[in-house]
Amino acid sequence: MVFAYNAVNAQKTPVNKDSTSSKKKSHWDLSLSYLSDNVYLGRRDSTSVPYITPTVAYYDKSGFFISGSISYLPGAGNSRIDVATIEGGYSYTSDKLNVEITAGKDFYSDQSYAVNSAIGGRLSSYFSYDFGFIQPSLELGADFSESTDIGAGFGLEHSFTLIENKLEINPAVKVNAGMLNFYNYYYKSRRYSPSRGNGKNSGVITGAIADASRFRIMDYECSSALEYTLHKKIKVNFTPTLAIPENGSFITLTTKPSGGGGGSTKAYQENLSNVFYWSLGVKITI
Repeated sequence: MVFAYNAVNAQKTPVNKDSTSSKKKSHWDLSLSYLSDNVYLGRRDSTSVPYITPTVAYYDKSGFFISGSISYLPGAGNSRIDVATIEGGYSYTSDKLNVEITAGKDFYSDQSYAVNSAIGGRLSSYFSYDFGFIQPSLELGADFSESTDIGAGFGLEHSFTLIENKLEINPAVKVNAGMLNFYNYYYKSRRYSPSRGNGKNSGVITGAIADASRFRIMDYECSSALEYTLHKKIKVNFTPTLAIPENGSFITLTTKPSGGGGGSTKAYQENLSNVFYWSLGVKITI
């Protein structure tokens, strides 16, 4: 997602070159993936949020597609289906140009503490052009929660193949910019939710992000996607990613005693740190 990548599908997702109109062939994709942590624009929860995600997608030869997925959160005491997602859109690929337009709707569990769990719907677009030695890309999108977040991303990548063209390696760098209204809602209703055991002794805690609607650099990302073709219809992929977040937020925490009475506030500057995460998956085309 936004900024044209899907957090559940390892953030983000380039145009599916096997599913575009240039192939003139309709097909289904069945996939299963594991994401080590749900990191969104360099932001993450204080606890890791790994996902196991089965996905079913249909790609029409015209270029239109639709997909649905559910993401299971494993872990003692927290195991549940954390989010279900439905997406649809249009993709086009020529020898050089890739274009994809996507609309998506996410249905998060009320107990989810993913940083992007406030996002209910999104629109995104992806454009890239292959110059041979380098492939630049531009992503534009909008996330819809209590307020709308506008985002943009710019990337550079170059793919090459090994082992008789069975292994494709695609190193990439990317910079994302956008707003933090989704993050403000996360601090307001998710980060210190009583259902997570917060506030039982000190009271109910809520947070707020200053200037959440300000457009800013969110993070820099370095990744290297690897895809190995076991069979012409079966592919295994692995993508390690390093996210380098920027512009930590100024956060105000408000504590209200559970027994009533006056509350207290605390303000501090967020200290963000680099995050390494990865995804592993298998895809079958039928």
